[in-house]
Amino acid sequence: MYARATRFTSLVVFLIVSLWIAQVTILRSKDITTYNNFSKKSKEFATTQNLATTHQKRQGVRKDIWLTQVDKTRNHTRIDSLTSTLTLLPKENKLDIMENLHDLKCWMQDKLYIAEKTPMQQMRFFEAGEGSYQYTTGEFLAEAVTLSLFRIPGHQLPPHIDTKAAFLHGIAKDVSFSVAGKSTQFQAESFKATLNPEVVR
Repeated sequence: MYARATRFTSLVVFLIVSLWIAQVTILRSKDITTYNNFSKKSKEFATTQNLATTHQKRQGVRKDIWLTQVDKTRNHTRIDSLTSTLTLLPKENKLDIMENLHDLKCWMQDKLYIAEKTPMQQMRFFEAGEGSYQYTTGEFLAEAVTLSLFRIPGHQLPPHIDTKAAFLHGIAKDVSFSVAGKSTQFQAESFKATLNPEVVR
């Protein structure tokens, strides 16, 4: 029993490190190879071991996700949460990894461009009490979200943002996005928004 627990702990550390690297770097051929090897090992382990669901509490969580676009620009998504719960769930012949985020904030670059020789960015910022991130699929979901859209100078995400500077601000029933591939598939359901005329004009 002790040897099995030791092997499981080692595998958990390997899985978390591998997935974290895959999420914060550009998708390359070696990343794909690493993920495929990881998937194979997790399937083999899950089919040979009778494992229980494992939880890990974390504080001060930050996730940085970079996506290279067709025009070679790199869009940055940053997610901060005060606390989170990481869950490893053996399911049939695979190992699912889910992280539930609490009191979260998300900055998401939508487009980088140049306006009158000035670097500019269009970005989203939202806050929610709860959200979840699925490592294996790269899918994120949050409910009861305060969402704002901005056009601001620079190509770097700001450390903080004043929602009064948003050109569009409102509340959504939920938001979801996927970070698989080269683009972020973002959706906001039942989004009730208000334009800021002082910013739009």
